Amino acid sequence: MYSFVDNFGLPVTLTFDPAVYRNRRALHVLVFPFWQGRLVFTRHRTRGIELPGGKVEPGESSLAAAIRETYEETGATLEAIERIGQYTVNHNLVKDIYVARVLDLETEPPGADVAERVLFEHIPLQVRNDPRFSRYLYDDVYPLALERARRHPFATT
Repeated sequence: MYSFVDNFGLPVTLTFDPAVYRNRRALHVLVFPFWQGRLVFTRHRTRGIELPGGKVEPGESSLAAAIRETYEETGATLEAIERIGQYTVNHNLVKDIYVARVLDLETEPPGADVAERVLFEHIPLQVRNDPRFSRYLYDDVYPLALERARRHPFATT
């Protein structure tokens, strides 16, 4: 279990232990979707570049939310998806972390808050304090989860 403070000054705990995250219901999701070995990001209209994710809707599972949010924010249809971790912010906001393999990319992401889908030639490893990226990626969740996600079979081409 990792503990740190995020870019907004809030306490964060992060776990990759299924015995822990199977017992907590998440109402938010974060997805690391890979397409042809590249990580698929979205550019939020006001926050900047970030990974797809968001709220679990009433009656929806976290898995269904991860699939839906990825499509809405990147235009990606997923071929495979797996939960790899979970984190909490300020002791009460719980987010499941998923890694996914993208089957296909639509021309344009359909989400209203999305400016565009973003693909880098090389996966950015250091995004903290990079003004192109959302502050939500400035804490330790991104590099720690990315390290796990890049070792997952879904990350390879």
